[in-house]
Amino acid sequence: MNLHGLIFDHSMKRILLAVIVTALLTWVAFSVIYSTRRAIEHFWLVSAIKAPGGIAIAEIQGDMNAGRYNLAKAKLQAFLDTWKRFEGGSDSFSGPGIGDIGVVFSKIDTNGPMNNAEPGGPAEGSQPVPSETNRTSSAPGSRR
Repeated sequence: MNLHGLIFDHSMKRILLAVIVTALLTWVAFSVIYSTRRAIEHFWLVSAIKAPGGIAIAEIQGDMNAGRYNLAKAKLQAFLDTWKRFEGGSDSFSGPGIGDIGVVFSKIDTNGPMNNAEPGGPAEGSQPVPSETNRTSSAPGSRR
């Protein structure tokens, strides 16, 4: 082999080594960027969905346990509406998620007839209908 061939082989080895090192560094950089992005998404998921969702469910359960069924129902509806907004809107993978559920709950009127309603009880503003067992018998044709 002549001197010119050795220089060419040495240059080719350097170029090949540079290409391999560049590819390796590019792969490492993309891996770091991807892992960082996943970590940020996980943090967002916990802070914007998981934590507020758990708090909201605990609050609804607390209202149920305290007998505030209509308030719990109103909060559940607000939770579902907030979830629909999150799921179908531009908030899907950014924005507040359902993190504003506490604000939504705070806007629900807790001083009205929502407190202390029985489950399966009469709707707000309706009068209870007495059952047959509570009526006193009367003679046929007579009026009360």
